[in-house]
Amino acid sequence: MTLAERVRALPRRWPGFESIRGIPILLRLLPSVSRRQSALLGAGVLLAAALPVAAIALTGLLVGSIPDAVRGGLESAAGHRTLDLLVAVGAVVVAQRFVSPMLGAVSMTLGRETDRYLQDRVLAAVGRPGGIAHLEDPDVLAHVRLVKGLGADAQRPGLAVEGLGYVLPSWLQALGSAVVLLIFSWWVGLLWLVVWPIVVFAMQQEYLRVGEVGYGRSDALRRAEYLRDVALGPAAGKEVRVWGMLGWLVAAFERAWYTAMAPVWKVRSPRGNVLFGASGAVLAVNAVSYGLLAWAATRGDLSVAAVAIYTQALAGVNSYTAFDDRNVYLSYAAVTVPKVLALDGRLGGSGGYSGAVSAAPVSVTEPSKPAAAPDLPRTDVRFDGVTFQYPRSERTALRGLDLTIQAGRSLAIVGENGAGKTSLVKLLCGLYAPTDGRLLVDGRDLAELDPAAWRDQVAVLFQDFARYHLPVRDNIGLGAPAYAHDEDRLRLAAQKAGVLDLVESLPHGFDTVLSREYTGGVDLSGGQWQRIALARAMFAVEAGARLLILDEPTAALDVRAEAELYERFLELTEGLTTCLISHRFSTVRRADRIVVLADGGVVEDGSHEELMDLDGRYAEMFTLQASRFLDHQAAPAALPGDGQGTAATGEGMETHA
Repeated sequence: MTLAERVRALPRRWPGFESIRGIPILLRLLPSVSRRQSALLGAGVLLAAALPVAAIALTGLLVGSIPDAVRGGLESAAGHRTLDLLVAVGAVVVAQRFVSPMLGAVSMTLGRETDRYLQDRVLAAVGRPGGIAHLEDPDVLAHVRLVKGLGADAQRPGLAVEGLGYVLPSWLQALGSAVVLLIFSWWVGLLWLVVWPIVVFAMQQEYLRVGEVGYGRSDALRRAEYLRDVALGPAAGKEVRVWGMLGWLVAAFERAWYTAMAPVWKVRSPRGNVLFGASGAVLAVNAVSYGLLAWAATRGDLSVAAVAIYTQALAGVNSYTAFDDRNVYLSYAAVTVPKVLALDGRLGGSGGYSGAVSAAPVSVTEPSKPAAAPDLPRTDVRFDGVTFQYPRSERTALRGLDLTIQAGRSLAIVGENGAGKTSLVKLLCGLYAPTDGRLLVDGRDLAELDPAAWRDQVAVLFQDFARYHLPVRDNIGLGAPAYAHDEDRLRLAAQKAGVLDLVESLPHGFDTVLSREYTGGVDLSGGQWQRIALARAMFAVEAGARLLILDEPTAALDVRAEAELYERFLELTEGLTTCLISHRFSTVRRADRIVVLADGGVVEDGSHEELMDLDGRYAEMFTLQASRFLDHQAAPAALPGDGQGTAATGEGMETHA
């Protein structure tokens, strides 16, 4: 059984146990952060604890040797002994002056490295699952927030490491001083060995209570931080000013922040009965100890050296810390560090703390022995009775879906909003697992395939594609990061997406950062961003992807750009298994096959001509969309100009009808 397992197995009835329990977890973590720094911290803690105890003994002996040295002179044996003890005390004092700042520097450095290490662990843990359900889990987001340094900074795990460099030496010094007092009076020493741990545990329990309350406010703090970021960030800057939202945002931020922090402020101070009880106990034990020491000294039971030693031992036993900020940080570590490490185990990690997380575990569908997935699909992708419901949602997005996507052919999916089209795309990408049924690739369950290998075969343009504040080459190259250095592939992908001319016109070409927030950066229009996103998908195709998924690929394009893309649709999708989702029927009709989704299932299936002859939902939607433009066929004649109006209207009819 490991140390962490033994600690977890101990009973938790003792006050402050949960807080002390966090210490071995934290200590067990440190070698993984930095073995060298951890070794220096350990050596520093031992020296910082041992040197004061050594100083107590040496100083007492020095004081006791002075009378004999005075009588015999410095040249006598007693005088030499006094000088030797003086040198020894001086060496210990100098060592203390060296060890203390060294220990502080090491603990601060190790604390910062611990924060970075935990951030890396969380980044790896959050990115490990193949799906994205955990990214919408409030409990996971609460864990992630702990290492982002937001909200109550006292919960930053690195501060607990810094506290170790101060708290542990004080505890060990108090322990050593109590052992010295055992020589004076066994029951006085034993009394200190009992009292100060109880005081520490009691105060840690109070700080732990505050830490748990603070952690429990994570959701409310995330809302406050979101409102703050909306007010400060550029994303909503235009609307904030045009609609005069700033006052509302500031007021909403203040309400959310107060709602989150008020319970913490209410309990942030230790309860009076605990504080005064602990202080009173320490005062009473001190009164008894000093009284007995004074009584023994006046009776002549102790030598001058013994009085000096025991007096300093009493000062040393009082040196333990229980009431300062460092103990607060250490107590908060009992809340934060196990929870952060538990996130790694919860999302499939193999190392670190394996404690349970309070909420229900996130469903992770990683195969234990993933299979390779080269050049898929070769025959088809098939939804076999697939039902899908989003986590924490009562609505069923797909219900018993049966659908086959033939390899090397193009399939268009249409339907009203909420029919399940985007959910189907997410399942195809392996971002979610079906609630029921199977998704088969060439007859093999997608759950049996290595998610990373499967996604190497998938190129996708999402409707809500990301806009990365990175150079153009990275925005496109992220479609297949392993090939991002290939300039020829980058140019070919940009050309296929119709964005190469735009890229070459930018100030720094492919090296231009797509954000005005950076020097020399530029921003793009919505349609230009969509072309960049399409280029990213085409770059994945150039890197070997065989399944192309286009979810509303022209939603942000102007009429001319849209018509140009439609004319090239067959060229772009040649030889690929293509899944197209669009409300624009001019693209849809070019697909080899069209299916209509409604209520999470397929209600119509066929080619454009077959569905028009069927005169069902597809025909109704197509006719309704086309009629908007057929009613304005005569409009070009009324437009002034040189005939460009007719051409534009013709493109509009081709685009939408």
